[in-house]
Amino acid sequence: MSDAPIITANHLSWWYTPQTDDGEPVKALSDLDFSIRPGSFTGIIGPTGAGKSTLCMALAGIIPNPDDGTMRGTMTVAGHNTAECSVAELSNDVGYVQQDPESQLFCSSVEDEIAFPMESRGIDPDLMDQRIDAVLHMVGMDGYRRRVPTSLSGGQMQRVAIAAALACHPRILVLDEPTAALDPEGRREVFRALEKIRENRELTVVMAEQDTDGLARYADHIMVLDHGGIVGQGDATLFSTHRDMLIELGVALPGRDPGPPAIVTDNENHDDQRAQSNVEQRPPAIRFDHVTYRYPEGGNGTAALDDVSLAVGQGAFVGLIGRNGSGKTTLARHLNGMLHPTAGEVTVDGLHVRGRRVGEMARHVGYAFQNPDHQIFCATTREEISFGPLCLGVPREEISRRVERLLRRFRLEEVADRSPATLGYGQRRLVAFASVLAMETPILVLDEPTAGLDRRLSGMILDAALERNRDGATMMMISHDMRAVRTYCTYLIELEDGHVHAAGPVATPREPEHGEER
Repeated sequence: MSDAPIITANHLSWWYTPQTDDGEPVKALSDLDFSIRPGSFTGIIGPTGAGKSTLCMALAGIIPNPDDGTMRGTMTVAGHNTAECSVAELSNDVGYVQQDPESQLFCSSVEDEIAFPMESRGIDPDLMDQRIDAVLHMVGMDGYRRRVPTSLSGGQMQRVAIAAALACHPRILVLDEPTAALDPEGRREVFRALEKIRENRELTVVMAEQDTDGLARYADHIMVLDHGGIVGQGDATLFSTHRDMLIELGVALPGRDPGPPAIVTDNENHDDQRAQSNVEQRPPAIRFDHVTYRYPEGGNGTAALDDVSLAVGQGAFVGLIGRNGSGKTTLARHLNGMLHPTAGEVTVDGLHVRGRRVGEMARHVGYAFQNPDHQIFCATTREEISFGPLCLGVPREEISRRVERLLRRFRLEEVADRSPATLGYGQRRLVAFASVLAMETPILVLDEPTAGLDRRLSGMILDAALERNRDGATMMMISHDMRAVRTYCTYLIELEDGHVHAAGPVATPREPEHGEER
Protein backbone atom coordinates (compact mmCIF):
# COMPACT_ATOMS: atom_id res chain seq x y z
CA MET A 1 0.00 0.00 0.00
CA SER A 2 1.50 3.31 -1.11
CA ASP A 3 1.98 6.13 1.41
CA ALA A 4 1.02 8.81 -1.15
CA PRO A 5 -2.70 9.59 -0.74
CA ILE A 6 -5.11 8.72 -3.55
CA ILE A 7 -7.74 11.14 -2.17
CA THR A 8 -7.05 14.52 -0.57
CA ALA A 9 -9.46 17.18 0.66
CA ASN A 10 -8.02 20.61 1.44
CA HIS A 11 -10.31 23.06 3.27
CA LEU A 12 -13.26 21.63 1.32
CA SER A 13 -16.60 23.39 1.85
CA TRP A 14 -19.83 23.20 -0.12
CA TRP A 15 -23.02 25.29 -0.09
CA TYR A 16 -26.13 24.14 -1.95
CA THR A 17 -27.89 26.79 -4.02
CA PRO A 18 -31.04 28.14 -2.29
CA GLN A 19 -34.19 26.37 -3.47
CA THR A 20 -36.29 29.55 -3.26
CA ASP A 21 -35.66 33.13 -4.34
CA ASP A 22 -35.55 34.38 -0.75
CA GLY A 23 -33.71 31.37 0.65
CA GLU A 24 -30.19 31.14 2.04
CA PRO A 25 -27.45 28.85 0.71
CA VAL A 26 -27.32 25.61 2.70
CA LYS A 27 -23.86 24.68 3.95
CA ALA A 28 -23.40 20.91 3.65
CA LEU A 29 -19.61 20.51 4.03
CA SER A 30 -17.47 22.65 6.30
CA ASP A 31 -13.71 23.07 5.90
CA LEU A 32 -12.82 19.39 5.51
CA ASP A 33 -9.16 18.35 5.60
CA PHE A 34 -8.31 14.68 5.19
CA SER A 35 -6.38 12.23 3.06
CA ILE A 36 -7.01 8.59 2.15
CA ARG A 37 -4.32 6.07 1.22
CA PRO A 38 -4.59 3.73 -1.78
CA GLY A 39 -6.02 0.34 -0.93
CA SER A 40 -7.55 1.48 2.37
CA PHE A 41 -11.15 1.15 3.56
CA THR A 42 -12.62 4.35 5.00
CA GLY A 43 -15.99 4.41 6.75
CA ILE A 44 -17.97 7.66 7.00
CA ILE A 45 -20.47 7.80 9.85
CA GLY A 46 -22.62 10.45 11.49
CA PRO A 47 -26.24 11.42 12.07
CA THR A 48 -28.74 11.80 9.26
CA GLY A 49 -28.06 15.12 7.52
CA ALA A 50 -24.41 15.30 8.64
CA GLY A 51 -23.13 15.64 5.05
CA LYS A 52 -22.20 12.01 4.30
CA SER A 53 -24.03 11.82 0.96
CA THR A 54 -22.69 15.22 -0.08
CA LEU A 55 -19.14 14.06 0.64
CA CYS A 56 -19.71 10.90 -1.41
CA MET A 57 -20.91 13.04 -4.32
CA ALA A 58 -17.82 15.23 -3.96
CA LEU A 59 -15.59 12.12 -4.17
CA ALA A 60 -17.40 10.99 -7.33
CA GLY A 61 -17.08 14.44 -8.93
CA ILE A 62 -20.82 15.08 -9.00
CA ILE A 63 -20.01 18.06 -6.82
CA PRO A 64 -19.08 20.61 -8.16
CA ASN A 65 -20.49 19.22 -11.46
CA PRO A 66 -23.18 20.23 -12.29
CA ASP A 67 -22.93 23.71 -10.86
CA ASP A 68 -25.76 23.63 -8.29
CA GLY A 69 -23.84 25.24 -5.47
CA THR A 70 -20.62 26.87 -4.37
CA MET A 71 -17.41 25.04 -3.53
CA ARG A 72 -14.38 26.33 -1.70
CA GLY A 73 -11.16 24.45 -1.19
CA THR A 74 -10.12 21.48 -3.30
CA MET A 75 -10.82 17.78 -3.67
CA THR A 76 -8.21 15.68 -5.46
CA VAL A 77 -9.18 12.12 -6.43
CA ALA A 78 -6.80 9.75 -8.24
CA GLY A 79 -4.69 12.72 -9.35
CA HIS A 80 -7.70 14.71 -10.65
CA ASN A 81 -8.85 18.04 -9.28
CA THR A 82 -12.60 17.35 -9.26
CA ALA A 83 -13.37 20.99 -10.10
CA GLU A 84 -11.36 20.71 -13.32
CA CYS A 85 -12.46 17.35 -14.75
CA SER A 86 -15.77 15.88 -15.85
CA VAL A 87 -17.70 13.19 -14.03
CA ALA A 88 -17.17 10.90 -17.05
CA GLU A 89 -13.41 11.39 -16.89
CA LEU A 90 -13.31 10.70 -13.16
CA SER A 91 -15.49 7.59 -13.58
CA ASN A 92 -12.52 5.83 -15.22
CA ASP A 93 -11.04 5.62 -11.72
CA VAL A 94 -14.10 5.89 -9.46
CA GLY A 95 -17.10 3.58 -9.13
CA TYR A 96 -20.04 5.20 -7.33
CA VAL A 97 -23.16 3.65 -5.79
CA GLN A 98 -25.86 6.09 -4.75
CA GLN A 99 -28.06 5.81 -1.68
CA ASP A 100 -31.14 5.20 -3.85
CA PRO A 101 -30.34 2.41 -6.38
CA GLU A 102 -33.46 3.16 -8.47
CA SER A 103 -31.99 6.51 -9.45
CA GLN A 104 -29.05 4.90 -11.26
CA LEU A 105 -30.60 1.80 -12.85
CA PHE A 106 -32.07 2.49 -16.28
CA CYS A 107 -31.41 -0.49 -18.60
CA SER A 108 -33.90 -3.15 -19.65
CA SER A 109 -32.07 -6.05 -18.00
CA VAL A 110 -29.59 -6.70 -15.21
CA GLU A 111 -26.90 -7.84 -17.63
CA ASP A 112 -27.32 -4.66 -19.73
CA GLU A 113 -27.04 -2.59 -16.56
CA ILE A 114 -23.69 -4.16 -15.70
CA ALA A 115 -22.49 -4.19 -19.32
CA PHE A 116 -23.21 -0.49 -19.91
CA PRO A 117 -20.15 0.98 -18.11
CA MET A 118 -17.91 -1.66 -19.73
CA GLU A 119 -19.29 -0.91 -23.21
CA SER A 120 -18.57 2.76 -22.62
CA ARG A 121 -14.91 1.85 -22.10
CA GLY A 122 -14.65 -0.50 -25.08
CA ILE A 123 -14.01 -3.67 -23.07
CA ASP A 124 -13.87 -6.88 -25.11
CA PRO A 125 -17.35 -8.52 -25.28
CA ASP A 126 -16.04 -11.94 -24.20
CA LEU A 127 -14.39 -10.39 -21.16
CA MET A 128 -17.57 -8.42 -20.43
CA ASP A 129 -19.58 -11.64 -20.40
CA GLN A 130 -17.19 -13.22 -17.91
CA ARG A 131 -17.22 -10.14 -15.67
CA ILE A 132 -21.03 -9.99 -15.60
CA ASP A 133 -21.19 -13.52 -14.22
CA ALA A 134 -18.31 -12.84 -11.82
CA VAL A 135 -19.74 -9.66 -10.26
CA LEU A 136 -23.26 -11.11 -10.02
CA HIS A 137 -21.83 -14.08 -8.17
CA MET A 138 -19.85 -11.71 -5.96
CA VAL A 139 -23.02 -9.91 -4.80
CA GLY A 140 -25.17 -13.04 -4.53
CA MET A 141 -27.26 -12.45 -7.66
CA ASP A 142 -26.50 -15.56 -9.72
CA GLY A 143 -29.34 -16.36 -12.11
CA TYR A 144 -30.62 -12.79 -12.38
CA ARG A 145 -28.89 -11.72 -15.61
CA ARG A 146 -32.08 -11.38 -17.63
CA ARG A 147 -34.34 -9.90 -14.98
CA VAL A 148 -35.75 -6.41 -15.52
CA PRO A 149 -34.21 -4.22 -12.77
CA THR A 150 -37.57 -2.64 -11.91
CA SER A 151 -38.97 -6.12 -11.12
CA LEU A 152 -36.39 -6.58 -8.35
CA SER A 153 -36.74 -5.80 -4.67
CA GLY A 154 -34.98 -2.73 -3.29
CA GLY A 155 -32.20 -4.85 -1.83
CA GLN A 156 -31.71 -6.73 -5.09
CA MET A 157 -31.50 -3.43 -7.00
CA GLN A 158 -28.85 -2.31 -4.54
CA ARG A 159 -26.80 -5.43 -5.27
CA VAL A 160 -27.06 -4.82 -9.02
CA ALA A 161 -25.88 -1.22 -8.56
CA ILE A 162 -22.86 -2.45 -6.61
CA ALA A 163 -22.12 -5.07 -9.28
CA ALA A 164 -22.28 -2.43 -12.03
CA ALA A 165 -19.89 -0.18 -10.10
CA LEU A 166 -17.40 -3.05 -9.70
CA ALA A 167 -17.55 -4.28 -13.30
CA CYS A 168 -14.90 -1.91 -14.69
CA HIS A 169 -12.42 -2.63 -11.89
CA PRO A 170 -12.27 0.94 -10.54
CA ARG A 171 -9.34 2.03 -8.39
CA ILE A 172 -11.75 3.71 -5.97
CA LEU A 173 -15.23 2.58 -4.93
CA VAL A 174 -17.52 5.13 -3.26
CA LEU A 175 -20.60 3.63 -1.61
CA ASP A 176 -23.41 5.71 -0.09
CA GLU A 177 -25.43 3.60 2.37
CA PRO A 178 -24.95 0.47 0.21
CA THR A 179 -26.44 -1.96 2.74
CA ALA A 180 -29.43 0.09 3.94
CA ALA A 181 -31.88 -2.00 1.88
CA LEU A 182 -30.14 -5.35 2.42
CA ASP A 183 -31.04 -8.18 4.76
CA PRO A 184 -28.43 -9.10 7.42
CA GLU A 185 -26.88 -11.88 5.34
CA GLY A 186 -26.82 -9.57 2.31
CA ARG A 187 -24.91 -6.98 4.32
CA ARG A 188 -22.36 -9.57 5.32
CA GLU A 189 -22.06 -10.73 1.69
CA VAL A 190 -21.25 -7.20 0.51
CA PHE A 191 -18.50 -6.72 3.09
CA ARG A 192 -17.05 -10.17 2.39
CA ALA A 193 -17.08 -9.47 -1.36
CA LEU A 194 -15.23 -6.17 -0.89
CA GLU A 195 -12.68 -7.85 1.36
CA LYS A 196 -12.11 -10.59 -1.23
CA ILE A 197 -11.50 -8.00 -3.97
CA ARG A 198 -9.09 -6.07 -1.77
CA GLU A 199 -7.14 -9.27 -1.08
CA ASN A 200 -6.60 -9.78 -4.82
CA ARG A 201 -6.06 -6.23 -6.08
CA GLU A 202 -5.68 -2.72 -4.77
CA LEU A 203 -9.11 -1.16 -4.28
CA THR A 204 -9.74 1.95 -2.21
CA VAL A 205 -13.17 1.83 -0.57
CA VAL A 206 -15.03 4.80 0.91
CA MET A 207 -18.36 3.84 2.45
CA ALA A 208 -20.95 6.01 4.17
CA GLU A 209 -23.03 3.85 6.51
CA GLN A 210 -25.53 3.97 9.37
CA ASP A 211 -25.01 0.28 10.15
CA THR A 212 -21.58 0.22 11.80
CA ASP A 213 -21.15 -3.52 12.40
CA GLY A 214 -19.36 -4.11 9.10
CA LEU A 215 -17.26 -0.97 9.41
CA ALA A 216 -16.03 -2.01 12.85
CA ARG A 217 -14.76 -5.27 11.38
CA TYR A 218 -13.44 -4.26 7.97
CA ALA A 219 -12.66 -0.52 7.86
CA ASP A 220 -9.10 0.78 8.39
CA HIS A 221 -10.18 4.36 9.02
CA ILE A 222 -13.38 5.92 10.39
CA MET A 223 -14.44 9.55 9.90
CA VAL A 224 -17.30 11.00 11.96
CA LEU A 225 -19.24 13.88 10.38
CA ASP A 226 -21.66 16.27 12.04
CA HIS A 227 -23.08 19.44 10.47
CA GLY A 228 -20.71 18.98 7.55
CA GLY A 229 -17.52 18.92 9.62
CA ILE A 230 -15.23 16.17 10.86
CA VAL A 231 -15.76 15.76 14.62
CA GLY A 232 -13.71 12.60 15.08
CA GLN A 233 -11.57 10.14 13.15
CA GLY A 234 -9.35 7.14 13.76
CA ASP A 235 -9.35 3.38 13.44
CA ALA A 236 -12.14 1.06 14.62
CA THR A 237 -11.22 1.67 18.28
CA LEU A 238 -13.04 4.98 17.79
CA PHE A 239 -16.30 3.12 18.47
CA SER A 240 -15.05 2.60 22.03
CA THR A 241 -13.07 5.80 22.63
CA HIS A 242 -15.85 8.04 21.21
CA ARG A 243 -18.78 5.93 22.42
CA ASP A 244 -20.59 8.69 24.32
CA MET A 245 -20.25 11.17 21.45
CA LEU A 246 -21.57 8.64 18.93
CA ILE A 247 -24.58 7.83 21.10
CA GLU A 248 -25.27 11.55 21.48
CA LEU A 249 -25.15 11.94 17.68
CA GLY A 250 -27.54 9.02 17.21
CA VAL A 251 -24.96 6.77 15.54
CA ALA A 252 -25.61 3.05 16.03
CA LEU A 253 -22.80 1.34 17.86
CA PRO A 254 -21.53 -1.98 16.48
CA GLY A 255 -22.89 -5.06 18.16
CA ARG A 256 -23.87 -8.61 17.45
CA ASP A 257 -26.94 -8.94 15.21
CA PRO A 258 -29.63 -10.10 17.64
CA GLY A 259 -31.51 -12.05 14.97
CA PRO A 260 -35.31 -12.26 14.83
CA PRO A 261 -37.25 -12.69 18.08
CA ALA A 262 -38.64 -16.06 19.08
CA ILE A 263 -42.20 -16.96 18.15
CA VAL A 264 -44.66 -18.48 20.62
CA THR A 265 -45.78 -21.96 19.62
CA ASP A 266 -49.06 -23.56 20.63
CA ASN A 267 -47.47 -25.83 23.25
CA GLU A 268 -45.42 -23.12 24.96
CA ASN A 269 -46.48 -21.43 28.19
CA HIS A 270 -45.23 -17.89 28.69
CA ASP A 271 -45.86 -15.52 31.58
CA ASP A 272 -45.63 -12.46 29.35
CA GLN A 273 -49.17 -11.07 29.14
CA ARG A 274 -48.66 -9.69 25.64
CA ALA A 275 -47.35 -13.06 24.43
CA GLN A 276 -50.40 -14.83 25.84
CA SER A 277 -52.75 -12.55 23.88
CA ASN A 278 -52.37 -14.46 20.63
CA VAL A 279 -53.37 -12.02 17.90
CA GLU A 280 -54.60 -14.91 15.79
CA GLN A 281 -57.46 -15.21 18.31
CA ARG A 282 -58.59 -11.62 17.75
CA PRO A 283 -60.82 -10.51 14.84
CA PRO A 284 -58.54 -10.37 11.79
CA ALA A 285 -57.47 -7.02 10.40
CA ILE A 286 -55.62 -8.76 7.55
CA ARG A 287 -56.28 -12.16 5.98
CA PHE A 288 -54.56 -13.88 3.06
CA ASP A 289 -56.35 -16.98 1.77
CA HIS A 290 -54.18 -19.12 -0.57
CA VAL A 291 -52.75 -16.03 -2.28
CA THR A 292 -50.42 -16.43 -5.25
CA TYR A 293 -48.93 -13.54 -7.19
CA ARG A 294 -46.80 -13.53 -10.33
CA TYR A 295 -45.47 -10.32 -11.85
CA PRO A 296 -46.80 -9.96 -15.39
CA GLU A 297 -43.41 -9.19 -16.92
CA GLY A 298 -39.78 -8.99 -15.99
CA GLY A 299 -39.92 -11.92 -13.58
CA ASN A 300 -37.99 -15.15 -13.65
CA GLY A 301 -41.00 -17.46 -13.90
CA THR A 302 -41.36 -18.11 -10.17
CA ALA A 303 -44.24 -16.81 -8.05
CA ALA A 304 -43.40 -13.79 -5.91
CA LEU A 305 -46.03 -15.09 -3.48
CA ASP A 306 -46.90 -18.79 -3.58
CA ASP A 307 -50.09 -20.05 -1.88
CA VAL A 308 -49.78 -17.71 1.11
CA SER A 309 -52.35 -18.06 3.88
CA LEU A 310 -52.19 -16.03 7.10
CA ALA A 311 -54.30 -13.98 9.49
CA VAL A 312 -53.26 -10.94 11.54
CA GLY A 313 -55.42 -9.83 14.44
CA GLN A 314 -56.53 -6.27 14.98
CA GLY A 315 -54.08 -4.17 16.95
CA ALA A 316 -51.00 -6.26 16.22
CA PHE A 317 -47.61 -4.66 15.54
CA VAL A 318 -46.37 -7.03 12.85
CA GLY A 319 -42.75 -7.48 11.81
CA LEU A 320 -42.58 -8.68 8.20
CA ILE A 321 -39.10 -10.11 7.72
CA GLY A 322 -37.15 -12.25 5.25
CA ARG A 323 -34.29 -12.06 2.81
CA ASN A 324 -34.28 -9.63 -0.12
CA GLY A 325 -36.62 -10.97 -2.79
CA SER A 326 -38.58 -13.18 -0.38
CA GLY A 327 -41.87 -11.37 -1.20
CA LYS A 328 -42.23 -8.85 1.64
CA THR A 329 -43.02 -5.76 -0.42
CA THR A 330 -45.17 -7.82 -2.80
CA LEU A 331 -47.25 -9.01 0.15
CA ALA A 332 -47.55 -5.53 1.67
CA ARG A 333 -48.67 -3.96 -1.62
CA HIS A 334 -51.66 -6.29 -1.70
CA LEU A 335 -53.04 -4.55 1.39
CA ASN A 336 -53.89 -1.24 -0.30
CA GLY A 337 -54.71 -2.48 -3.80
CA MET A 338 -51.41 -1.59 -5.46
CA LEU A 339 -51.28 -5.27 -6.41
CA HIS A 340 -54.09 -7.80 -6.80
CA PRO A 341 -53.51 -11.53 -6.41
CA THR A 342 -53.13 -13.84 -9.39
CA ALA A 343 -55.04 -16.40 -7.30
CA GLY A 344 -56.58 -16.41 -3.84
CA GLU A 345 -58.23 -13.70 -1.77
CA VAL A 346 -56.97 -10.80 0.36
CA THR A 347 -59.26 -9.32 3.03
CA VAL A 348 -58.27 -6.08 4.77
CA ASP A 349 -60.31 -4.32 7.45
CA GLY A 350 -63.26 -6.50 6.48
CA LEU A 351 -63.04 -5.67 2.75
CA HIS A 352 -62.14 -7.97 -0.13
CA VAL A 353 -59.34 -6.04 -1.86
CA ARG A 354 -59.77 -7.59 -5.30
CA GLY A 355 -61.19 -5.02 -7.72
CA ARG A 356 -60.77 -2.09 -5.34
CA ARG A 357 -58.61 0.88 -6.32
CA VAL A 358 -55.77 2.33 -4.26
CA GLY A 359 -57.80 5.49 -3.63
CA GLU A 360 -60.65 3.45 -2.17
CA MET A 361 -58.30 1.46 0.08
CA ALA A 362 -56.58 4.65 1.28
CA ARG A 363 -59.36 5.07 3.84
CA HIS A 364 -58.32 1.75 5.39
CA VAL A 365 -54.57 1.38 4.78
CA GLY A 366 -51.80 3.98 5.01
CA TYR A 367 -48.53 3.08 3.28
CA ALA A 368 -45.24 4.79 4.18
CA PHE A 369 -42.70 4.05 1.47
CA GLN A 370 -39.00 3.62 2.18
CA ASN A 371 -38.21 6.24 -0.46
CA PRO A 372 -40.03 9.45 0.58
CA ASP A 373 -39.75 10.85 -2.93
CA HIS A 374 -42.29 8.24 -4.06
CA GLN A 375 -45.01 10.04 -2.13
CA ILE A 376 -43.98 13.69 -1.73
CA PHE A 377 -45.44 16.11 -4.29
CA CYS A 378 -47.12 19.11 -2.58
CA ALA A 379 -45.82 22.67 -2.58
CA THR A 380 -45.32 22.92 1.19
CA THR A 381 -44.78 20.56 4.10
CA ARG A 382 -48.06 21.70 5.65
CA GLU A 383 -49.97 20.92 2.46
CA GLU A 384 -48.24 17.54 2.19
CA ILE A 385 -49.39 16.46 5.64
CA SER A 386 -52.89 17.86 4.99
CA PHE A 387 -53.37 16.19 1.62
CA GLY A 388 -54.40 12.68 2.73
CA PRO A 389 -57.04 13.63 5.32
CA LEU A 390 -58.37 16.30 2.95
CA CYS A 391 -58.96 13.62 0.29
CA LEU A 392 -60.73 11.48 2.90
CA GLY A 393 -63.15 14.31 3.67
CA VAL A 394 -61.91 15.05 7.19
CA PRO A 395 -63.24 18.44 8.41
CA ARG A 396 -60.73 21.25 7.93
CA GLU A 397 -60.61 22.14 11.64
CA GLU A 398 -59.70 18.55 12.47
CA ILE A 399 -57.09 18.51 9.68
CA SER A 400 -55.53 21.66 11.12
CA ARG A 401 -55.33 20.06 14.59
CA ARG A 402 -53.71 16.91 13.20
CA VAL A 403 -51.20 18.84 11.10
CA GLU A 404 -50.10 21.13 13.92
CA ARG A 405 -49.71 18.17 16.26
CA LEU A 406 -47.57 16.26 13.74
CA LEU A 407 -45.45 19.31 12.90
CA ARG A 408 -44.63 19.62 16.60
CA ARG A 409 -44.15 15.88 17.07
CA PHE A 410 -41.58 15.65 14.27
CA ARG A 411 -40.02 19.09 14.84
CA LEU A 412 -41.05 20.34 11.42
CA GLU A 413 -42.55 23.71 12.42
CA GLU A 414 -39.67 25.70 10.88
CA VAL A 415 -40.11 24.00 7.50
CA ALA A 416 -43.94 23.96 7.49
CA ASP A 417 -44.12 26.44 4.62
CA ARG A 418 -41.15 25.11 2.66
CA SER A 419 -41.34 22.65 -0.20
CA PRO A 420 -40.69 19.19 1.25
CA ALA A 421 -38.74 18.31 -1.90
CA THR A 422 -36.05 20.81 -0.86
CA LEU A 423 -35.51 19.26 2.58
CA GLY A 424 -32.78 16.86 3.58
CA TYR A 425 -33.32 13.11 3.40
CA GLY A 426 -34.18 12.71 7.09
CA GLN A 427 -36.74 15.51 7.09
CA ARG A 428 -38.30 14.20 3.86
CA ARG A 429 -38.73 10.82 5.58
CA LEU A 430 -40.44 12.54 8.53
CA VAL A 431 -42.76 14.54 6.26
CA ALA A 432 -43.74 11.44 4.28
CA PHE A 433 -44.45 9.48 7.45
CA ALA A 434 -46.39 12.36 9.03
CA SER A 435 -48.53 12.61 5.89
CA VAL A 436 -49.54 8.96 6.31
CA LEU A 437 -50.11 9.25 10.07
CA ALA A 438 -52.39 12.25 9.49
CA MET A 439 -54.91 10.01 7.71
CA GLU A 440 -55.40 7.94 10.90
CA THR A 441 -56.13 4.75 8.98
CA PRO A 442 -56.86 1.57 10.96
CA ILE A 443 -53.95 -0.21 9.24
CA LEU A 444 -50.51 1.26 8.54
CA VAL A 445 -47.66 -0.27 6.51
CA LEU A 446 -44.09 0.90 7.21
CA ASP A 447 -41.58 -0.08 4.53
CA GLU A 448 -38.07 -0.17 6.09
CA PRO A 449 -38.78 2.80 8.39
CA THR A 450 -35.27 2.82 9.91
CA ALA A 451 -33.20 2.31 6.72
CA GLY A 452 -30.65 5.09 6.21
CA LEU A 453 -31.71 6.94 9.37
CA ASP A 454 -29.79 7.53 12.58
CA ARG A 455 -31.09 6.17 15.88
CA ARG A 456 -32.69 9.48 16.85
CA LEU A 457 -34.85 9.75 13.74
CA SER A 458 -35.58 6.01 13.70
CA GLY A 459 -36.80 6.23 17.27
CA MET A 460 -38.92 9.29 16.50
CA ILE A 461 -40.74 7.41 13.71
CA LEU A 462 -41.13 4.11 15.53
CA ASP A 463 -42.27 5.71 18.81
CA ALA A 464 -44.99 7.57 16.88
CA ALA A 465 -45.99 4.30 15.20
CA LEU A 466 -46.16 2.60 18.60
CA GLU A 467 -48.46 5.34 19.92
CA ARG A 468 -50.77 4.83 16.96
CA ASN A 469 -50.67 1.08 17.60
CA ARG A 470 -51.63 1.60 21.24
CA ASP A 471 -54.61 3.62 20.01
CA GLY A 472 -55.80 0.49 18.18
CA ALA A 473 -54.20 0.67 14.74
CA THR A 474 -52.67 -2.45 13.19
CA MET A 475 -49.05 -1.98 12.11
CA MET A 476 -47.13 -3.97 9.53
CA MET A 477 -43.41 -3.10 9.43
CA ILE A 478 -41.17 -4.46 6.68
CA SER A 479 -37.71 -4.44 8.22
CA HIS A 480 -34.22 -5.90 8.21
CA ASP A 481 -33.50 -4.06 11.47
CA MET A 482 -33.81 -6.86 14.02
CA ARG A 483 -33.24 -4.49 16.93
CA ALA A 484 -36.34 -2.53 15.89
CA VAL A 485 -38.31 -5.74 15.30
CA ARG A 486 -37.40 -7.09 18.74
CA THR A 487 -38.25 -3.79 20.44
CA TYR A 488 -41.59 -2.95 18.82
CA CYS A 489 -43.22 -5.99 17.24
CA THR A 490 -45.80 -8.24 18.89
CA TYR A 491 -46.26 -10.56 15.91
CA LEU A 492 -43.83 -11.90 13.32
CA ILE A 493 -44.24 -13.10 9.74
CA GLU A 494 -41.12 -14.48 8.07
CA LEU A 495 -41.21 -15.05 4.31
CA GLU A 496 -38.89 -17.29 2.33
CA ASP A 497 -39.07 -17.55 -1.49
CA GLY A 498 -42.69 -16.38 -1.54
CA HIS A 499 -43.84 -18.77 1.21
CA VAL A 500 -44.63 -18.15 4.88
CA HIS A 501 -41.66 -19.74 6.63
CA ALA A 502 -42.88 -18.87 10.13
CA ALA A 503 -45.62 -16.78 11.73
CA GLY A 504 -46.86 -16.17 15.25
CA PRO A 505 -46.83 -13.91 18.31
CA VAL A 506 -43.45 -12.68 19.50
CA ALA A 507 -42.44 -14.46 22.72
CA THR A 508 -40.93 -11.53 24.60
CA PRO A 509 -41.72 -8.14 23.06
CA ARG A 510 -40.63 -5.35 25.39
CA GLU A 511 -41.41 -1.70 25.83
CA PRO A 512 -38.79 0.70 24.44
CA GLU A 513 -37.26 2.72 27.25
CA HIS A 514 -36.95 6.48 27.14
CA GLY A 515 -33.55 7.50 25.86
CA GLU A 516 -32.63 3.93 24.96
CA GLU A 517 -30.19 3.41 22.11
CA ARG A 518 -32.35 1.51 19.64
